[in-house]
Amino acid sequence: MSDADTLSAADASLLSQDLPVLREVALPGSSGALIEYREAGPQDAPAVVLLHGIGSSSAGYRAQFAGLSDRFRVIAWNAPGFGNSTPLPEADPAALDYAAALAVFLDALGLARIAVLVGSSWGSVIAVNLAVTEPGRAGALLLSAPNAARGTLTGPQRETELAAMRRAGHPEGGVDRSAVADRLLTPDTPRQVRALVERLRDAVTSAGWDAAVHMTFTTDTPSLIGRVACPVALAVGTRDKVAPFEQHAAKLLAAKPDAVLHRMEGFGHMLKLEAPTRFNGMVRDLAVAGSPVR
Repeated sequence: MSDADTLSAADASLLSQDLPVLREVALPGSSGALIEYREAGPQDAPAVVLLHGIGSSSAGYRAQFAGLSDRFRVIAWNAPGFGNSTPLPEADPAALDYAAALAVFLDALGLARIAVLVGSSWGSVIAVNLAVTEPGRAGALLLSAPNAARGTLTGPQRETELAAMRRAGHPEGGVDRSAVADRLLTPDTPRQVRALVERLRDAVTSAGWDAAVHMTFTTDTPSLIGRVACPVALAVGTRDKVAPFEQHAAKLLAAKPDAVLHRMEGFGHMLKLEAPTRFNGMVRDLAVAGSPVR
C-alpha cells in the first residue's frame, strides 16, 4: 500500500476542518465589480495567495487554510465568473486579463507583495502570467499540476479543441461529478478526499467556465516561465491523467531548468487535497526561499 492509498492522521485532520467564511471585496475602478474570497490567519503575517483550477473554487484549499494560517495570511479567491465573483468584462478574456484582475484584487486587499503565489492547474496559468507582468509581486511560485495551456494552437484545430473543451465540462451539461472525480483522482484515492473533490464544482458557473476555457487558448506558459524571476516549484502527481508530466510540467521544466520539481509518487491531479501536509510543507519552504535577502 502506497502513501497515496491512505490518509495520515495529520492529513485527515486538515481535510476535516471547516472552511473560512466567504467574503467579498470591491475592485477599485471597476464600476461595482467584486471578488469573492476566503481568508484565514493574521492580517500582518506574510501572505500566501491560492488560485484554484478551472472546475474548482476557493473551497479546494481547505487543508491550506487549516495548515498554513498559523504563520501566514492565507487567501484564496473565487476567480472572476466563479461563485459570486463578477465575470471579466471581456467577451473572450485572455490570460493577461485574469492576471490583471488578480493584481487589482491584491491591491484591494493591500497586498503589494505576497510571500508565495500558489496556482493549481488552470490557476497556474494565471500565476505565471502575473509573475511575468508584475515581477515584484510574488516572492515565489508553487505550480501544482501545472498547465502548459493551448496558446500555440491555431486555425481549425484551435476552434475544434476550444469547442470540445467548452462542451466537456460545461455546468449546464449535466456533468457527472463522480466521473469528474475519477479523472482527477486515482482509483484508490481515500474516500474523504474523493467526497471533497466531488463537491468542488459548486461554484462553477456557465459564464465562468466558458471564459476560463477560452483563456487557456490565449497563452503558452512554457514560453513565459523563463521570464519568471522568483523561485519556482512544480508539484506533479505521477498518476495525473489531466495534466500528465510529459505534456505539461516537463515543458515548463525545460524552459526553466532551475525550477524545483516535486514528483508526487502515486498521486493524481488534486495534490493540495491528496497530500496536504506535504503540499503545505512546499509552501513553507518556498516562503523561505522567496524571502528578500537582508
